[in-house]
Amino acid sequence: MLWYIIDGWNVVHSIPSVKDSPLPIRDLIFFIRRFKLTGSNNNKVTIVFDGYFDTANMAGIDKSFEVIFSGDKSADEIIKDKVRNYKKKYQIVMVSNDNQIIDYVKIQGVTILRVNDFLNKAKKKRRQDYRNDKCITYKEEEEINSELRKIWL
Repeated sequence: MLWYIIDGWNVVHSIPSVKDSPLPIRDLIFFIRRFKLTGSNNNKVTIVFDGYFDTANMAGIDKSFEVIFSGDKSADEIIKDKVRNYKKKYQIVMVSNDNQIIDYVKIQGVTILRVNDFLNKAKKKRRQDYRNDKCITYKEEEEINSELRKIWL
């Protein structure tokens, strides 16, 4: 089992559709799950955000993801604490573009994935989906879900 620790705002700001979303945290989780960026569903995923908990952003999120808001601390401090206290550091995959946190976790023996490398998995997956003609856009998916809610809920 791998443990993905994701520097939340780094990834959010790298995906235009998520960055511009009214619910970026929910949409980031949806994006990660949809394109299986963290591999198996058995892998643990922790997303760490700077700042305070925003309940609006948490509506309807996948509960299998651990989402942490750093509060008065920085997200880097939270990530360092998690890495420092975990015994099997070789199982951790850190996703970030922040050189300071990358340098720290690399010394600890953690695998590093730059945000672009992490997101390239989604690009490959999208190309495969389009070849199979089974891919719809996020907006289309939301419209379908909205229509189904009107009928069934």
